[in-house]
Amino acid sequence: MITGYSRASLPLLTALLLGSVSAAGTEPRQRLGFFQASAPVQERGEETFLAVPTPEQSEKWLLQLTEEPHVAGTPNDESLAKLVRDRLKEYGFESSIVSYAVLLNYPKHVSLKLLEPAAQELSLVEPGYPRDKDSYSRDAFPAFHGYGASGKASGQVIYVNYGTDEDFKSIEEKGISVKGRIVLVRYGKVFRGLKVYEAQKRGASGVIIYSDPADDGYMKGDIYPDGPMRPPGSLQRGSVQFLSHGPGDPQTPGYASKPSAHRIPREKLEGIPRIPSLPVSYGEAEKILRALAGQRVPEDDWQGGLPLAYHVGPGPAKLEMDVEMDYAVRPIWNVLGLLRGSAEPDRWVILGNHRDAWVYGAVDPNSGTASFLETARGLGAAVKAGWKPRRSVILASWDAEEYGLVGSTEWGEDLGAELSRKAVGYVNLDSSVTGPDLQVDGVPALRNLLMEVADDLQDPVRGKSVGALWRSSLRKQWNKDEPICLEGAEKVFEPALGPLGSGSDYTVFLDHLGIASLNFGFSGSYGVYHSALDDFFWMKSFGDPEFLYHAVAARLFGLLAMRLGGADLVPLRYLPYAAELERQADNLGRMAVMERRKAVGAEKPPEKPPLNPDFKPLRAALAAFRASAGALDGALDALQGRGELPAASLSRINDAVVAVERKFLAEEGLSGRPWFRHVLYAPGLTTGYASWPFPGLTQAVKEHDPALWEKEAKKVLAGLKAANAALDEAARLARQE
Repeated sequence: MITGYSRASLPLLTALLLGSVSAAGTEPRQRLGFFQASAPVQERGEETFLAVPTPEQSEKWLLQLTEEPHVAGTPNDESLAKLVRDRLKEYGFESSIVSYAVLLNYPKHVSLKLLEPAAQELSLVEPGYPRDKDSYSRDAFPAFHGYGASGKASGQVIYVNYGTDEDFKSIEEKGISVKGRIVLVRYGKVFRGLKVYEAQKRGASGVIIYSDPADDGYMKGDIYPDGPMRPPGSLQRGSVQFLSHGPGDPQTPGYASKPSAHRIPREKLEGIPRIPSLPVSYGEAEKILRALAGQRVPEDDWQGGLPLAYHVGPGPAKLEMDVEMDYAVRPIWNVLGLLRGSAEPDRWVILGNHRDAWVYGAVDPNSGTASFLETARGLGAAVKAGWKPRRSVILASWDAEEYGLVGSTEWGEDLGAELSRKAVGYVNLDSSVTGPDLQVDGVPALRNLLMEVADDLQDPVRGKSVGALWRSSLRKQWNKDEPICLEGAEKVFEPALGPLGSGSDYTVFLDHLGIASLNFGFSGSYGVYHSALDDFFWMKSFGDPEFLYHAVAARLFGLLAMRLGGADLVPLRYLPYAAELERQADNLGRMAVMERRKAVGAEKPPEKPPLNPDFKPLRAALAAFRASAGALDGALDALQGRGELPAASLSRINDAVVAVERKFLAEEGLSGRPWFRHVLYAPGLTTGYASWPFPGLTQAVKEHDPALWEKEAKKVLAGLKAANAALDEAARLARQE
């Protein structure tokens, strides 16, 4: 544990934190996008910033942030908004609270009973543990789902594994219907709201979702309070909005929830369920599964970790569920902090973390909030010491993320036109720490910047840079996953950011507005997601006991802001984008082959024959994109080596570089879900969290729909053509200087 920082120790401390610090009397190290004349001021600013975030203060923040449950729209949530606003002001930010009135629900009455074979009430409250005082809170809501429907349901139970579209189809092929029955599914694989969606469209009367010990319980490690994994009484809350159809306030899809906005009546809403649902613990789910007979589960991966043979049903188990929700339009509170740019104040670099939690939220999201506040403290210190961002830096504390990315989506929809003109990039930090391993998803244009910053930070325990450890982890996964090339040149490993899907506040920025975005966190074993046990005790015992990685996350967050906000030339590079799109096109081709193989081997032929699409137009467009990307990256590198440019020229070049990502937007959006406009990245229609690169084309392959392929291919090719033109224009501007 790093303790007792003094002014005398600051140079040594900075050298430990920053992987490559210039020695006295040498030229400042080259940073992506910085002219040589700018480097000394930037380096001094970064040294000042890096010395500020500490494990001790991170621990104090988390203790304060997790004192009480703070569900979106509650008084405790508002109190934390004011705390964040006041701290941002203290650190030199222009800070204010931006409120929206949005639809939220809280539980009024919930009950779940096993009626047959023997009647018993099932618990919807998590038990306490003597070693953890917070686990006894009486202020936590009982089990419920955000945007869950009110209603009563009773009937036979059908177990449908993870509740994916494929799982439902599997039992349908065996003649088992869920119509009029209560569906039992386990968490995992896809977003929980889509489990309810799949059950609802097939006529189910209700849905029960539980966390299976095979996924986050004793089959993954020691259980709480002796380990980090989920114990039998813990349950997972969460939203059941149909997230992959569109996030935000379901009553104002595509526009902000302002007082004058038209609100769709609740009975006409399409984006949230009409049938009731509840979460339960695996301790209670075991009672249901033990009472369930009928057919054995159809596949090995349907068998979970409970000590019994899993059956699909029906019979003899029967359930009765009663759910009454208190729905109302309630206030939420985003907090915005601004550091004005010195040269391009009307260009914005945005950093975001959400603040609301289902209960205490020590990991999700307030580990991120603790790091967010340390980042703000460090940036404020750098500004006081003389560093100024070239572009404005905005720190955003979002509200109501847990219900469906509501706070960030409403702000993004509210300022959509302005953000399209001004936003350079968005960096998201949700849960900053569950362990020591960096995970990063983002647009490939930010890969080089991320690698540079991660290489400049030392892991506090393992004696290597954060970047080196990240690349090592990626290589291990690549060695397992990448197909071996038997003909031609063997493939070479290249580190890549994971593709962004949905599930956190970057969604509106990338998928709706086309703003280059990145999401990161440090991961480890974490089994108490969205439960009352995600509290300070868990973090202090298992996640980050010395809070070392909270401080590292703050430094990474802040350095990304300082370089995106401070670089003379915006540090976006597009050759990594070309490489990643080519890789994803290969994956899409493999998917099409697999669909054809499945059809050949199926007992029953599919309703529609699988596609055998022509990839030549896409590959030609990607080859052109690679050529244009290489030309721009080379021109930017050459320009950086030359040095100073007139301010007007710099602004024109930077705007042209930033504009490339916007070209991937289709005004009409993706087929069937127009809110999602990015033709290269979106959450999977049937997954919710996980990304579908080339989402429209992926949907066409999965649905065996040639007309959809043609329609979506036109959008992709048009986006690539427009992006190529933008790359060429940016390169022309760079070369003429």
